[in-house]
Formats: sequence, structure tokens, C-alpha cells
Amino acid sequence: MTSRELLTARAALKGGRWSEAAAGFAAVVDRTDDPRAHDGLAQVAWWRDDAETALAAREAAYRGFRRAGDRRAAALMAATLGYDSILFGRGTAVGRGWLARAAALLAGDDDLPEVGWLAVRNAEVALNIEGAARVGLVHARAAESLGRAAGDDDLVCVGQALAGLALVRLGEVTPGMALLDAAAGAATAGDIDDLMWMGKICCWLISACQDAHDLTRAATWCARVEEICARHDLAPLFSVCRIQYASVQMAQGECVEAEATLSGMLQLLEHSQRSARLEAVAHLGELRRRQGRHDEAETLLRQAGLQTNATISRCRLQLSDGDVDLAWSTVSELLRILPSDQQLERAEVLALVVEVAAAAGRAEEARTMADELRTIADEVGTDALRAAEAGSRARLSPVGVDAVALWQDAVRHAVVAGLRFDEAEYRLEYASCLQALGDHKSVLDQAGRALDLLQPLGTGPSIDRARSLLGQRDAGDPLSPRQVDVLRLLARGLSNADIAAELFLSEHTVHRHVANIYRTLNVSSRAAAATYAASHDLI
Repeated sequence: MTSRELLTARAALKGGRWSEAAAGFAAVVDRTDDPRAHDGLAQVAWWRDDAETALAAREAAYRGFRRAGDRRAAALMAATLGYDSILFGRGTAVGRGWLARAAALLAGDDDLPEVGWLAVRNAEVALNIEGAARVGLVHARAAESLGRAAGDDDLVCVGQALAGLALVRLGEVTPGMALLDAAAGAATAGDIDDLMWMGKICCWLISACQDAHDLTRAATWCARVEEICARHDLAPLFSVCRIQYASVQMAQGECVEAEATLSGMLQLLEHSQRSARLEAVAHLGELRRRQGRHDEAETLLRQAGLQTNATISRCRLQLSDGDVDLAWSTVSELLRILPSDQQLERAEVLALVVEVAAAAGRAEEARTMADELRTIADEVGTDALRAAEAGSRARLSPVGVDAVALWQDAVRHAVVAGLRFDEAEYRLEYASCLQALGDHKSVLDQAGRALDLLQPLGTGPSIDRARSLLGQRDAGDPLSPRQVDVLRLLARGLSNADIAAELFLSEHTVHRHVANIYRTLNVSSRAAAATYAASHDLI
């Protein structure tokens, strides 16, 4: 029988009133040592990111259910400990031990909802720890099916969401996103009783958006989740959401905002054992790499461990250092251990493999990897993948009409996908190709557009490269920064008012009164504008 005290504490937990819930559960524990109250304390500690209390209380709940002879409840506690032990840093071996214990307790009762929740935990491990999307999909489908049979709507929704995440990672983006959108819509509308599962469903959706580079969907759901987090004081969910959104900000070129987000989250999670902290470290390491802060990037990426995105960033550092052999060793080993059916993750690595192989003179390997990337891009069909595939083929094409067309395709698809940093990188490659063909006017245009996109970084090798391309005349003489800006804008055919506005906002800003003169000047031709600029010491 459930006491009034326990019901009151559970109501506080459901409402996100952590202090009230903790006090209520603690009172029940002190009076009766009820394992259900220990479970409640574990849930409160989980939300407060108190790993030691959460795990200890969950273990106490497990022991209490075992003493009471409640095998099903004990199995549910063991299954939960299986994933949370890994989440909070106790290690994969400990987690697997608890999952095996849960399976043993449920042996012979294949139709129980607790079997479905064990399948959920196995799916989480497969997808988030082992990188085994196909295995995760099997467990997720089993959870959904058991939920339907048992009439457990929460289990059905969670199973659908995990299946959606697995499908996205397997390259079936459209059906996977449809499942995730539906599950997240239901969860955030209040159809999921447990706030933890509501939060996890939202995190899985945003993670899938990251994988598919679906920036618009990610931004939409991040805003929705942050509103819910603020309303219920869901600090861990807020942290994970903000870290995931920081990667979206970086892809969109919002580097200042991303840096502030990541720095704030790392400070907040300084003592946290959650894996989300390592994700933040990896993202910040990649940002530092883009900014040319090599030593900081290297330190952060080493801390991030073996995460795929951190390994990719380390490889790019090695490539920029000129250590092509080490870069090849790093990226080829990463590709070797990735399952062939995890198409989005493989595609991310394949694009880098082609670049490194081309730099290392491994033409045959580069072509083979480019062919695989093209197959994935054709099957998945997202603009992000089409951009990567076009860029990879362009790297392997001789300078000429075909290479120009491929770089144009890469730029176009990156623009559609909203990947501003990738767009900038493709424009720089395109500009280099145009430079080799002697089309210096177009070089100014493409390098200038790239520089515009890269300015939020402040510094970095890509910015240096853009400026180098902009600083070359036909004769090869360098231009001053002011000359670069003026000639770039003139080459783009902008009006004088646009030129003044862009100059005022650029790094090499002219004085406000000069900008005002420029804005009111009635000059019709580019040649006259250039003459005016020269006479007024703007070039």
C-alpha cells in the first residue's frame, strides 16, 4: 500500500520540485526504509547530477525489492543501474553486470513490461556506448512491441524514439526523424509521465539532428526543450541540450555564441561525471582548432578521449601540422572500426579519409572512399552529405571545368543545408581552383565570401588562407587589408551604400564619417568608385 507521504513526494518529483521531493522521500526512508522511496531519492539525485547519491539510492532500492520478494521491481532497478553506472563513470563492465542481473531476474517472463524497459536500456548502451545502431534498433523495436502488448504508453513512446535514432544513424533519415518528431511531440505535450524519459527523448532527437546536420530542426527543438527545462528546473537536460545546440551554432557560423555556451557548460559541469561533459570538451577543442589555437585544441581533444568527433578533430590537427602519415593512420583506423551500416557516421569520416588520402598520395584509396561516400550520399540524400560527396570528388579531379562544377555543387548544397563553416571551406577550395585557372576576379569573390562567413572565428588558418587568396593580384603583389576589402566588394558589384555598410562592419573598419561620405556618394560605375576610394585614401 502506498502511503500519503510517498504519493506527495512522487507528485513533487513529477513537478520538478526537487527539494520538496527529496525531503519527502527521505522522510519515508527514515520511517519505513521503503525501497520505493529509495528509488525516488535516486531519481531526485539523477536530476541534481549527484552521481554517488543516485547510484547508492538505486542500489538500496534494488536490495529492498529483493528482500521484499518483488523480482520484477528489482529487475527494473538492476536495468536502470546498468545504464546509469556507465553514464556516471562506474565503467561499462559494471553496467553490463547489472544488465545481466536484470535479464536473469526476468528469465522466463518474456511478455512483462519490465522486459521492455530492459530492452530500452540495452538499446541505450548499443546506441550511445557501443555505436551499434543495428543492435540498438532490434532492442528498440522489442521495447515498442512489448509496450503495446502491455498497454504501457511510455514504453511504446520511448521505444519509438530509440528506433528513430537508430534509423537515422543507419542512414534512414526521413523515417527515423518522423518517429523522433512524433515521440518528442508526445513527450513534451505531457504524454510521458516520467520527466527523465521526456528529457531523454528530446536529447535523442537533437542528437539525430546533429548526425544528419539538420540544423533547422535542431534549433526548433532546442528552443522547445530549453523552455521546458526552465519551467521544471531540469538542469542536466538543459546542459545536454545546450551542449548539443553549441555544435549547431558552430555549424551555422555562430562561433562567439557557441564558445560562450561551451565555456559556460564546462564550468557548470566541472565536477560532473556525465559523458555530456566530454562532448562539450570535444566541441570546444574543435572550435579552438578552427581558431588556430593549436595547443589548447590538442589538450582539449586529448581529454575528450575516443569520441568520433574528437578523433576527427585530432586528425585535422595532424594534417595541418603536415604529419600526413599520422593523420592517415588515425583516420583509417577510425574508419576500420566503424560498422559499415552506420552510414552517417561513416560518411563524416569518409570525407576526411578522402582528404587525407589525397594529401598522402594514396590515390587508389582516395577513389575507393570517395565512391563509398557517393553511394551513401545517393542513398541518404541530405544536402549535407551531397556537399561532402561533391567536395570529395572535386579534390580528386584535375583542375578544370569538372573540378569547378563539383566545387560549385559542394558550395550550393552547403548553403541549402545551412552549414556556413563548411560553405566557407568549400569556397576557399573553389577559390584555389579558380586561381589555378587564372580567374582572379572570381577568386576575390569566393575568398571574400568565405572570409565573411569565417569572421566570427576571429582568427584561424582558414581566415589566414582567405586573406592570402584575397591579397594576390595578377602579378602576385600583396594588397593592403583596405585594398582587399574595397576590391572584394567592388568585384561583387555591390552598390556604394552596401560597400560602406560592409566596410563599416568588417574587421578593417573605416571611420564612421568616411562611411557616411561613401554612403551619400553618387557614383555609378565601379571604376569611378575605385578612383574615389583611391583619392580618399581608402585603398
